[in-house]
Amino acid sequence: MIKNEKDFAGWIDSQLDEALPDHIIAFNINIYESPFNIELVGSSEFDPDDEDWACNEDWVPKNRSISVSNAIYGSSWEEAHNNILAMAKQYFLSSSKNTHKLKAAKAFAVGFVDGNLSYVQ
Repeated sequence: MIKNEKDFAGWIDSQLDEALPDHIIAFNINIYESPFNIELVGSSEFDPDDEDWACNEDWVPKNRSISVSNAIYGSSWEEAHNNILAMAKQYFLSSSKNTHKLKAAKAFAVGFVDGNLSYVQ
């Protein structure tokens, strides 16, 4: 379970430890509301004018999703989205071992499934 930024960084590093296919050019963190879980997926497509690129699941890690504490969810889906986005941005700017994989991508986004994306990159 993700309870804080340290847990988040450890989780995303573990996801990106897997070998990534060369054709993966964009990443998205999907947020699910009931129960509150997140997952990282990779796409072989990216179109800045069409958020449907994030629906592609051309790469998924072996341990696909993880639960997130209610404290991070907060009192609304908006707060949950903002908290996950803030942790993703913090990870992206960090020197964690796998940030280079996200920085090499054309996009890194966060969003609720069936919702709009917010871009980290």
